[in-house]
Amino acid sequence: MTVAFGLLGPVTMHLNGSAVALPAGRTQLLLAALLLSRGRRVSTRRLLGDLWDEPPPSAPVNLRTYVTRLRGLLGPHRDRLVWVNAGYVLAVEAGELDSDGFEVDIQDALDAVRRGRPEQSAQALTAGLRRWRGEAAEGLPRFGSLGHSLDALDESRWVSVERYAAACAEAGQHRAAVAALRSLLADRPARESAWEALTKALVRLGERAEAMTALAAADAALRAGTGRGPGLVLREVERGLREGVPATPGRPDAAPGDLSPRTAPSSLPPSVVLIGRERLLNQIEATLGRAGAIVLHGPAGVGKSALAGAVAARLAPSCPRGQLYLDFCGSSPGLTPMTVEEATGSLLRALDGERSGGTPAAEAAELQTRIGDGRMLVVLDNVVDAGQVRRLLSVLGAATVIVTSRTALPTLDVAHLAVGALPPDESVALLARHAGPERILAAPEEAAVLADLCDHLPLALRIVGARLAGRPEWTLADMIARLADEQFRLDELSCDDLAVRASLAVTADVLAERPGGPEALALFDRWGMVCPPAIGIELAQVLTGTDAREARALLDRLAAAGLVEACGTDRYRLHDLVRLYAMERGRRDPTGRAAAIHAARCHWLGTTRRAGDHLRRVPDRPADGFVETRPVVTFADQREALRWLDRERENLVAAARVAARDGTTEGDLFAVRLCAELYPFLPMRGYYRDLREVAQGALRCARRLGSRPDEATSLTYFAVAQSRLGETDRAVDNLRIALALREADDDTQAVAVTLDHLGVLLAAAGRLDEARAAFLRALDLHRRRADRRRMGVTLNNLADVLLQLDQPDAALAHLQESLRLRREIGDELGLGITILTIGQAYARSGRYRQAYGWLDRALTAARDTGNREAEWRVLTVRAKVHRDTGQQLTARDDLHLALAISEQTGDTIGADEVRRALTALRVPAARRSARRT
Repeated sequence: MTVAFGLLGPVTMHLNGSAVALPAGRTQLLLAALLLSRGRRVSTRRLLGDLWDEPPPSAPVNLRTYVTRLRGLLGPHRDRLVWVNAGYVLAVEAGELDSDGFEVDIQDALDAVRRGRPEQSAQALTAGLRRWRGEAAEGLPRFGSLGHSLDALDESRWVSVERYAAACAEAGQHRAAVAALRSLLADRPARESAWEALTKALVRLGERAEAMTALAAADAALRAGTGRGPGLVLREVERGLREGVPATPGRPDAAPGDLSPRTAPSSLPPSVVLIGRERLLNQIEATLGRAGAIVLHGPAGVGKSALAGAVAARLAPSCPRGQLYLDFCGSSPGLTPMTVEEATGSLLRALDGERSGGTPAAEAAELQTRIGDGRMLVVLDNVVDAGQVRRLLSVLGAATVIVTSRTALPTLDVAHLAVGALPPDESVALLARHAGPERILAAPEEAAVLADLCDHLPLALRIVGARLAGRPEWTLADMIARLADEQFRLDELSCDDLAVRASLAVTADVLAERPGGPEALALFDRWGMVCPPAIGIELAQVLTGTDAREARALLDRLAAAGLVEACGTDRYRLHDLVRLYAMERGRRDPTGRAAAIHAARCHWLGTTRRAGDHLRRVPDRPADGFVETRPVVTFADQREALRWLDRERENLVAAARVAARDGTTEGDLFAVRLCAELYPFLPMRGYYRDLREVAQGALRCARRLGSRPDEATSLTYFAVAQSRLGETDRAVDNLRIALALREADDDTQAVAVTLDHLGVLLAAAGRLDEARAAFLRALDLHRRRADRRRMGVTLNNLADVLLQLDQPDAALAHLQESLRLRREIGDELGLGITILTIGQAYARSGRYRQAYGWLDRALTAARDTGNREAEWRVLTVRAKVHRDTGQQLTARDDLHLALAISEQTGDTIGADEVRRALTALRVPAARRSARRT
């Protein structure tokens, strides 16, 4: 069955040629955001900003609901919408989206222009414009990055109308050009470039009175829409009309000092063959059609200069008065960056002008005169800072200007566009370009690994490709082996005059010369010493000893220099190769490195303990050497604690991994302590793979330390993760070992807790009688110690086993006692679990009305406490009740929500269980007449 999507107008979806009725509002916004990403992951954070102007607290849950609804609308294509790494991907094949055809038509039109065939260009543009049915995603509000993307898509439409008019004029079809431009201005009256083209077209037709009328209309429209009058081009047209300057049919009037095509200067370097980047190229062209100047910014080696060169080559035919290129030497090792005065002189010489030897202002005026009416293109490459080009941009104001820089240059009043790494498929294509397509096609999996090791950075890919081309006896596996060792990877990423390390070093050297730069680099070095996946304000404070304001300023400086990448509000990441460079710098100071690692560990462990106490307080902790100098994070409530734990989870798991491998006593102790503190957070949020990794590492550390209590704790949590990941028999064996360790220490409380865990695992393995015996023994030990919190846990677990043994009344008796105990001690987390089990008990006995009431309360409790594991269980249990009462569609909705949770947490076992339940729902069966009774 075919599927087709539409964005060039109202959002549409067709299955096998039939329109699908899309719910209005955020479901359509979600589809639009996913379609614009063309099969690439869209993070949940970005989707929340795309769907809501100010996301409410319920937005993440609502987003999952919209995803479930969209999956249902996709019908047989529902598996195309998947959860990937904290985001969603909608697979869209080539040609399924209407904008694909539009882009093909535009490319055909540009190709025709380059071949000097304006009639063909006009035909291709006509075909592309006919695909539009209204504004992009018409009728939907525009929030966040989605709004910007839709604006850019609309802009590409208006630019195409102007290109159509230009092609018609070039072909001598001036009246068609005038008609197209009038239609465009009816929709976009404040579009100055369209007024410029219209007045010039009217002049060429000899309709001077109409041109003067159009100029008056342009003046009124621009003042109403932008608050300013006509620009230089329109003023020059008006001056020519008033002075009676004759117009040349079929060609714009020549401005004073205009250069003929034969003498037009061109100093553009030879353009490289650009692999991919087509969407980015179109976006840049559209932006330049609107803004006239753009800054392309991004980290070292990302391909900004190549991208600027490719855009310049495409725009050259529309800039017949010349195309100029100037390298400001901002990324060249050993070269001094160019000043604005030097740049002005160089551009003058390129235009065959002589430096006056007078003031810089006189030379700037001479350059401005020679630039003329703006039909000229200027590329300013490798700019260091805004001061280098600010005055120059005012001189070049009428020209089309492309600036490249490693910094964003945000104070320049022009358009800005960030350039990132290549997507995986384009990375492999670039490798093939340099290494030879045969070698890449022969080993596609190894080519993908190489692209990953190059961090998808064009400079690194080019170097690796060149090295492979120079050594035909090397296989891709040989190159992978050379790059595999992180300590020496930057050594390998060097060839002739190209080197990733040298490129990054230039960025660091430039930053070191700026105010606050040395302090920012000190933070960069300490980041390399500790090497967390991400860093926020709090960790930056810990590593630098500064306050939040100064820490934020240091991170901002690193981001402005292109050394780090924002991945959220006040949160940053390092690209992989930049991370290796930071680690190299961090190894230069072993003493400082040890101090930074210890400070970070104290911060992580101390903050995790404070957060964990909001989930379930730990009364007595063993003393250790991890004491924060000054705690920088505190929590007002459980929600704040969970938010921090979710945000820092990746860092915490990475810190545990590094500590378990570093072979020091401090590292071992940190790993076992952190493992203990991450329970119950990791299982309650469904992060069982993380729990297995952390507990397995802690187990090795505990054994090296010779600590039986820590070994038993780590082994217990390792077994919990094993069981949920499908290794139940091994998990039971490991828990029996943990129990033996506890009994050898004669620790009654620990024995009882381990028995609780053992009972849960035995029940999961279907060994119900053994599970009941374990729970009864644990309950007896808890009662002797009057441990009400643990009694509440065990009574709930025992009731769960009794339910499976078909003893609902006995189970309910235990559950009522568990409910009372948990209410008395204020155990909100445990209370929600007991409420869930009560709902299960009523469902098993066929009392569906009571079951629904308890399950609805359990779902609210699970969401209030952030217990996604319990939320998943409620949804699957409630789906079964829906099914048993004949409510198939409602059951499916709950199962889709549960599936979203499994996919979000990487719980493949849970996802498979939900999919089986969904499959069972699709099997035809007699509808049940049972209702809530």
